[in-house]
Amino acid sequence: MFELVNNNLDKVQFETKPFNHWVYDKVLPENIANDLSDLPILPSSIDKNSGKRDTYNTSRLFFNKRNCNKYSLFRDIVIIFNNLKTIIKLSQICGRDLSKGKLRIEYTLDTGDFWLEPHLDIKEKLLTFLIYLSKEKGSNEWGTTIYNPDLSVYKKVPYKLNLGFMFMAGKNTWHGVPKQKIKGIRKSLIINYVNNNWKNMDELSTSFY
Repeated sequence: MFELVNNNLDKVQFETKPFNHWVYDKVLPENIANDLSDLPILPSSIDKNSGKRDTYNTSRLFFNKRNCNKYSLFRDIVIIFNNLKTIIKLSQICGRDLSKGKLRIEYTLDTGDFWLEPHLDIKEKLLTFLIYLSKEKGSNEWGTTIYNPDLSVYKKVPYKLNLGFMFMAGKNTWHGVPKQKIKGIRKSLIINYVNNNWKNMDELSTSFY
């Protein structure tokens, strides 16, 4: 699995507008992506969808020690993205040294009136790598929207099972998910490498290594 993922990371579409970002047609082995998609986990109920990132923390599972012990599949993903060869490859692709970063992965389950306003990732995130996981009818409309600096829409990243979208936090990396009615569950992995200023240690995947 490790070698296949690293080979897939070589097959990237690099785009510079409106900011540097990378799109992968597939990231994980097909069976692993399907297994992640098929996990029988339901999202928590959200009383009010505010468009703010922290509103949805209760509907996300972090790949920490507790959850990796519960789901062996989570631990397999952590092993891949904590591997030095993977870290070096991603560093070479994005041009940022990730070797001193800490791995943070979350499994997201968003549904109903979920949306995210145009926003910038915080500077503590050295890299953000999304892998989409849903294969439900209509899920092709669930991709992340990329915005120009004036917050006009530049494009929507295609959404499909196992497609990857990667970028680095910066002053112009505006992105979000517009308001829509999600019939089903919008599942994805959000893989971050974060710096030493990250405060919530329980979210990290490095604490048991």
